[in-house]
Amino acid sequence: MSSHNRVHYMDNLRAFAMLLGVVFHAALAYGPALNQVWPTASSQYTAGMDMFAFFTHTFRMPLFFVIAGFFAAMLVEKKGLVGMIKNRLRRVTLPFVIFLPLVIFAFIVVIGWGIENVENKSSILTIISYAAQNPDAPQPPLTTSHLWFLYNLTFFYLLTMIAVKWIKVDSFKWVLKSPLVFVLVFPLLLVPALLTQHAPIPAPEKFTPQLWSFGFYGVFYWLGWGVFKHQALLDSLKSYQWPMLLISVVAYVGFYSLIPHSMSLEESMALAAPPELSLKQFGVASLEAYIGLYMSLCLLIFGRHYFNQSSVVVKFIADSSYWVYIIHLPVLWLIQFRLLDTQYSLMSQLLISTLGTLVIGFITYLVFVRWTPIGWLLNGRKKRQKS
Repeated sequence: MSSHNRVHYMDNLRAFAMLLGVVFHAALAYGPALNQVWPTASSQYTAGMDMFAFFTHTFRMPLFFVIAGFFAAMLVEKKGLVGMIKNRLRRVTLPFVIFLPLVIFAFIVVIGWGIENVENKSSILTIISYAAQNPDAPQPPLTTSHLWFLYNLTFFYLLTMIAVKWIKVDSFKWVLKSPLVFVLVFPLLLVPALLTQHAPIPAPEKFTPQLWSFGFYGVFYWLGWGVFKHQALLDSLKSYQWPMLLISVVAYVGFYSLIPHSMSLEESMALAAPPELSLKQFGVASLEAYIGLYMSLCLLIFGRHYFNQSSVVVKFIADSSYWVYIIHLPVLWLIQFRLLDTQYSLMSQLLISTLGTLVIGFITYLVFVRWTPIGWLLNGRKKRQKS
């Protein structure tokens, strides 16, 4: 790519992936799968919420890591390897270091509010409430929370520095000659990592680097690098977009039928141990791999064709999505805690919690972030335009 102007479809897809995370986390409160372990779980739930949430879960973060790899390659070409590292440390690692303590503090405040004020507590909130009154109760482990992707990306950028310096092989040149082989075989690279995890895959939230996530999300990051280096790659795959979409939907039906549809607290704790290798586990891992890759590629192809443009509104949403995602989970939980004591319908609660979180995120970005050092940190300095 010779030009370094904004790649609008990638910006827009990145915003889509981040904001879809708000909907995903909101929907978890209204499905049966995590009803016993999700703090804001409602007494009203339906399997349709889980079906929707887990489908988005198969491709949302994979797509995000493809985009991250794409922009990393662009920055290396534009600023050089050192410039890319400096830029990513400032835009990714520094926000993680700054905001993680604030997010954890916000969780403590919000959960404390829920313990004191919610009458119809969820099962896990009830347990947390009892634990809070017992000074001998074990403290929950410190995690990277929903900001884990920033933590992972920091490692990926450092590995990029090593790879660019020492590995000179063009890994994706062959795809242009054999796109069908790529579509059929490439997802298999994801299977080994998925075999070590229960499905749907958990967030790698531990501070100890989760190597399986390197073997899964790292492959998508690498793919994004290849997409930048070979702009014709998506064109070579365009004829397969509809078959890939159809296969993804059909594969998800099989995938959903094989994963647990409800989970007790004891069962969720047992998930800390890796799953047993079996034919079923291989099937689940393979289905998840193909869905994740095919849906990511479909969204990239569709996005490039239909969303490779910008407007004032679209640009505002794209710019604000980073901030919205950082703050969304404590805000969402506060709203959903409040809704536990209401008689609103399930869909009303979902809409109120989702839209309320987005509105608060957009307003706080516009008022407190966009033209401030926080906004400069997340998105770079922006020039004010005359209306």
